[in-house]
Parts: sequence; C-alpha cells; structure tokens
Amino acid sequence: MLIRTISGKFIKSLLIILNYATFENATIRHIVETMQDIWKVIVNPNAGSGRGSREWNEISDLLTAAGIQFSSETSRFKYNSIDLVKQAYQEGYRKFIAVGGDGTIHEVVSGIMSLNKHDPDVTLAVIPVGTGNDWGREWGVTTDHKQAVDLIAKGHTKVQDLAEVHSMKNGKENTRFMVNIGGLGFDANVCFKVDGYKDAGKTGRSLYVRGLLRAFFGYTNKRFKIDVDGERIFEGPVFSTAFGIGKYSGGGMIQTPEALPDDGLLEVTVIKKIPKLKVIFSIKKLYSGDIYTIKQVIHTKAKEVHVESFPFAKVEVDGEAVGFTPVTVSMIPQALRIIVP
Repeated sequence: MLIRTISGKFIKSLLIILNYATFENATIRHIVETMQDIWKVIVNPNAGSGRGSREWNEISDLLTAAGIQFSSETSRFKYNSIDLVKQAYQEGYRKFIAVGGDGTIHEVVSGIMSLNKHDPDVTLAVIPVGTGNDWGREWGVTTDHKQAVDLIAKGHTKVQDLAEVHSMKNGKENTRFMVNIGGLGFDANVCFKVDGYKDAGKTGRSLYVRGLLRAFFGYTNKRFKIDVDGERIFEGPVFSTAFGIGKYSGGGMIQTPEALPDDGLLEVTVIKKIPKLKVIFSIKKLYSGDIYTIKQVIHTKAKEVHVESFPFAKVEVDGEAVGFTPVTVSMIPQALRIIVP
C-alpha cells in the first residue's frame, strides 16, 4: 500500500513536471519564433563621420512609421558590432539591419557567419550612412533613408555570395567574411592609412584623399605569388591585387568590373608593376570600368585565391584593414539573403 501511494505521488509529480516542461518549451519556442520576426538593428554612430549618430532618430521614426518591429544596439568601438550580432543571434534574432557604411556591413556579416555559415533564416538589410557605400551602389540601395526603409517593409530578397578570408594578424590566423571586395598591395595600404586616421579620432571625406596620397607616394611594389584554384597565374612585382564579389570599392572605383555577386566566383584583378605616372593618367579608367584595357592588368575568375608575398603585404576586406599575407580567399556561394530592390 505504501509503495502504491509513493508511486502514485511520484507519478503525479512527474506528470506535473512534464506538463510544466511542455508549457515552458512551448513558451520558449514562441519567444524564439517571435524574436525571429523582429529586426535587430546595429547602429554605427561613427559611420559617415558621425551621420550614424545624427540620423539615427530619423531612421528610427521611419522604421516605426513603416510598421517594422525592431530593437536596436549601438556599437561602442571598432569591431563591437561583431560581438553585438553574435549575442543577438544567440538570443534568437535572425533578421538584421546594418545602419552604417561598408565597414559596418562587414562586421555584421562576420558576426553572423562566425556562428553559422549556412542559416537560411538569416536576412540582412542595410540603411547606408557611410562614406563609400559601395555595397549599396552594387545593389541599388541608396542613401535615401525612406527608400531603404521602404525596401525593408516590402521584404523583397535576393541571395548573394560571400567569401571567407584567412590572413595573419599579430602572428595568428585572422578569419573574416567578405561581403563585397578586398585586396592587398596599394589598395590595402590606403585602407591602413585611413584606419590610422580614424583611430586617431579624425573624421571627414578628406581622410580618404589624404590616405590615398600618402600611400601612393610612399608605396613600393612587392613580389607576389598568386595562385588561383591551385594554379599559379602570376609571380613577380605587383602594384595592387583585388578580389571581388561586387564591382565597387573606395566610393565608386571599379577594380573588378566583371564581378557578379551571385555567380559563385571571385573576380580577381592583378595590377602588375606599373609606373606611378601611368597610374595617375589611368585614374579615369579605374572609375569608368575600363581597367582591363591597361597593359599591366590581368584578371580571371576563381573559387579560391591564395597569395604570398615578399615582404609581407597588408590585406583589406570591405575597406577594413584585417591583416597581412599570406592570405587565402574562398568563396561561399549563395550564402546570405539580403533585402534589395
């Protein structure tokens, strides 16, 4: 009798626990599903020389007026957006809005991809407030905030490629995920100069001009070994090398004019040793998309690119200084769902 009583009480308690657990799990599932419908906005207040901060209230009002449910986080320092996105992803968010420039997009994507490279539920939207806005230029997302918010409200998506980039930083491998374009040589030297100005607290569009001039007159060609899909395509002195998912960089330059963001391939452009005077006279071709008419330029398509150099060369990804050679860039086809026209 005692055993039957104890067993009955135990079973009753067990049923209560199981019912509570079922309720709790259903509640958790509901919370997670709800959070997956809410946009997590990552705001870079320093983007566009402070535009991110100055224009956030206007953007927030537009999102609210459009009926878009969101919560927001503001990045406090460089690369903080990566950690903010990781935390949000782990909390259940799957829809992200980057309010910033190309560097902010890069950080948001790197945060997502570092946790899960193959999550079809993830969607990225961008409200551009940066200086260059090259990703937006590729996809037709303008700096008109209302247009960008209207795109989010409409919800039209496409899927684009990404690339995984491994370089060296402080003696260790540094992994980043590229959403648009990267490079090494002269191009990366400019990014390192500009980053140095920003770290010193300087702002303004003139930073890019200053960085360009200082990098140009102080730059010397480096010897590169460039392998594409396991085959050596060039070995020798190089002025600059770019690998693009998209076409645009540096606020409208077209270093990889045949790049397509959804074809599963990188467009690789190599500018071999070239007189600096010829570089100056070829600037127009860099903006018109005619870079491949320059004699010293070679280009190809690739799924993977590996570059070694002597001496070590700087590497940039999406306009961000990320490390040094050797560098390996590998395509991740159809990796990210994006809100675009």
